[in-house]
Amino acid sequence: MIEIGLGRLRKPEQRLVAVVDDRIVELAAAVKVVESGFETGRVDLKTVLGDWSRWSDRLMAIRQRHREEPESLPSEGNTSDAEFDPPVLPDALLLFAAANYAAHAAEAEDSDRIDTDVGAGANDPYLFLKPGRSVVGPTDPVVAPIDASMVDWEVELAIVIGKPGRRIAASQAMGHVAGYTICNDVSARDHVTRPEWPLFSSDWFAQKGYDTFTPIGPVIVPAAAVPDPSKLGLRLWVGDELMQDGVASEMIFGIGEQIEFASRFATLTPGDIISTGTPAGVGMATGRYLEPGEVMVAEIDGLGRQKTKVMAEDAHGGS
Repeated sequence: MIEIGLGRLRKPEQRLVAVVDDRIVELAAAVKVVESGFETGRVDLKTVLGDWSRWSDRLMAIRQRHREEPESLPSEGNTSDAEFDPPVLPDALLLFAAANYAAHAAEAEDSDRIDTDVGAGANDPYLFLKPGRSVVGPTDPVVAPIDASMVDWEVELAIVIGKPGRRIAASQAMGHVAGYTICNDVSARDHVTRPEWPLFSSDWFAQKGYDTFTPIGPVIVPAAAVPDPSKLGLRLWVGDELMQDGVASEMIFGIGEQIEFASRFATLTPGDIISTGTPAGVGMATGRYLEPGEVMVAEIDGLGRQKTKVMAEDAHGGS
């Protein structure tokens, strides 16, 4: 269950909402209930993330009011009946951690797609970029490309930046986190390596960059509502089969270390996302890949769940 989160409801018109105990509440209307004198009309995601300290307090106040007087908040239904757009800014930096769970690194090394050690003795995380155009919502279909037959899943805990910074020390990093959301880092394992380019060894763009390969959401859960993110459980099913079942504490490089590393190179700004890696259980480990018509369900404790159907790409690039 989502106790409190910030989402972008898709229909009947896109707008920000609060999700409180899986109940959808129009954000501005709810703030008017808990904050005397609040007059701002519609607010957008960029505005909220840019003033996150204030909005995080408001979200927590909405949660408290819901627990004390649920009838005082205008309800718009339940999350099970809603469609959400990804809670992602168009210009967000999308960083992803590779091989950040030891068991996943081991299963990758044992697969027939990788013929070397993964991160042996690494002192720093390995981060890569994904294009913003790969991002879709938590119930949107993932399109299996016509030139990829090894489409794989990766449920991940994603952190959303709420305070800007450069060269952020790991010890200070959690103060820069707005909250958490779910990401599925879908991958085409056909393109892990490029033998014709031996100097570069792997092709992260071709493996990870297809349209629809990054379902994110449904909501951003404030960091204030997650006392210890390392205790969050991550799970992913394909159909009725549980494929991944891990805990964030199994990360090799923690959230603070990843923020410290990323901010050495790029200033992190509100709305940027770091997806922190996936636990063991991906298809590459067994050679079992996604087929059109299958459904993935990804969930993380307290952050909600995604339900995405796999669809085939037609010869013209559509689904």
